[in-house]
Amino acid sequence: MLSLLLMPSAVFLPILASITYSCDSGITMCCSSTTTVNTTAAEEIIVAYSISQSGLSGLIGYGCSVIKAADNGSVSECIYETACCTGQYHSSGVAVNCTSAVTVSM
Repeated sequence: MLSLLLMPSAVFLPILASITYSCDSGITMCCSSTTTVNTTAAEEIIVAYSISQSGLSGLIGYGCSVIKAADNGSVSECIYETACCTGQYHSSGVAVNCTSAVTVSM
């Protein structure tokens, strides 16, 4: 019975591992969450990290890290939300001017 449960993961894991993410512009980021710039959550992030509101658009990502090109943007690198970010990336894991439009290829 256990082998029946493990078989689907053995079939789908190689497929997932071959998926790559890329952006038409900006840096491919893996963020634990994103929010639009006009929300209360975004305002709290903007204030907490002293981010200039000038020119902000799209999404703000937090808990973000760069998906390294050397890893080919492997899906195993990101289990959260992927985003393309053209704005500043703060060492605290906050990225601005992001979109969720990430190209996925296998």
